[in-house]
Amino acid sequence: MRGNIPIPEIPHGEDLWLIVLITSVRERRTQQGRLFCDASARNATGSIALKIWGETREAQGELKPGLWGITGKLETFQDRSQFVVAEYRPIALEQYRQHQNADPRLPRAYTFDIETITLPDFRERVGPQLERQMRLGSMRFEQQQRYLEDIAAEEERVYALGSLSATSGRVLSIALHAGAIPGLEFPDLGLNESEHVFGIDKYGYEQDEKQALQDFLSLMKDFDPDCDELVGHNIIGFDLPFVFQRCLAHSLPARPFVNLSEYNVRGVFDTMHRWWLGAKRFVSLDDIAWALGIESSKTSDVEGSKVFDLYQAGKLDLIREYNLNDVRVTRKVYERMVASFGR
Repeated sequence: MRGNIPIPEIPHGEDLWLIVLITSVRERRTQQGRLFCDASARNATGSIALKIWGETREAQGELKPGLWGITGKLETFQDRSQFVVAEYRPIALEQYRQHQNADPRLPRAYTFDIETITLPDFRERVGPQLERQMRLGSMRFEQQQRYLEDIAAEEERVYALGSLSATSGRVLSIALHAGAIPGLEFPDLGLNESEHVFGIDKYGYEQDEKQALQDFLSLMKDFDPDCDELVGHNIIGFDLPFVFQRCLAHSLPARPFVNLSEYNVRGVFDTMHRWWLGAKRFVSLDDIAWALGIESSKTSDVEGSKVFDLYQAGKLDLIREYNLNDVRVTRKVYERMVASFGR
């Protein structure tokens, strides 16, 4: 039996062995009910999809993310190539290094959160838009009452809420934590954690949005949705679309990292959706943190609803720290969810 063949050169139908880092394992069933696992694996030569039939797993024992020696052969299912695993056993880091002449490239979790602010030019659109909604009768009753009571105050309220759409708002700050995926830590490899903020520098000075987006994209250029994870709270519904919509507004060449049309978005761990076991329902990060006994990122002076006022007051340093604290809380929630629910 041949072995340690570069992944791109594996022939179809030939029994062989490989040394790999398995990054994810997901249990599935065929339409006929037959149990199997899909897994993603890689080594220094490339990435490969694995299939492990239920009978094999029952005979061989549990298979989880980590370093493994596997045997099997490459087959095709529905026009997709998969390495069908016949046997597997855990291996040590030194064995991997010996066969691959390299350290394994560990998957990374990129936990991030954005703060947004309304575009100044949007103020000119607010008045005519509200007037048109009132004239056409399309304004909600509660808003109509506010509008008739104080037009200027309602215009200011709607202007501030413009930050919630990339058509009327922009990215003010992107905070990000890069670190290991829980359960895939290898202390001997010394994978360092790091924190980054784009849009507001460490001295509290505002940076150009286009440059902030470019710097964020540069950091994420090696992101691989088959093994790495983007982590955040409601990032499927807000943060991810907003970032790339603003890239489009600046004509930045930015291929989206993930496909949000997928039912289970590959490469994304959205803590809001995971709280609801995948259902698309709302819950605040602060409420989840409270339920899990994690200290909130909110204070009496700083929370999401106060970002506009803080910006107006020039307190960008407080916005920056709040953005970072949101990411830190999200990372803790993520770790708890992985420990309980798995990936």
